Amino acid sequence: MNQQNGPYSGQNGSFYNNQKNNQQNKDSNALTPQQIAVIAALATNALTVRAVLVDNEQNVEIVLQGNLRKQTQLEKIIDKVSEMPFGDVIDAFMNRKK
Repeated sequence: MNQQNGPYSGQNGSFYNNQKNNQQNKDSNALTPQQIAVIAALATNALTVRAVLVDNEQNVEIVLQGNLRKQTQLEKIIDKVSEMPFGDVIDAFMNRKK
């Protein structure tokens, strides 16, 4: 029987090699759980870029910063109040009705 060299010629044929190459390409493009977590954290502003460093050999290092602790309601209010002028904050406390 003659051996065929078509696309379905068995383990050493091009069909098998194409499947193997496609699987390797999929594996090299697959994101790791760590990479997915970093992307999600950047997208939701849980992490921010603190610095981008480039050395003389053009190696790039990106420094990320974030906090895993959730802000309390009081901390959120303090963040808003801290943006206001001090006099306005004092006036608001003094004129507050009980």
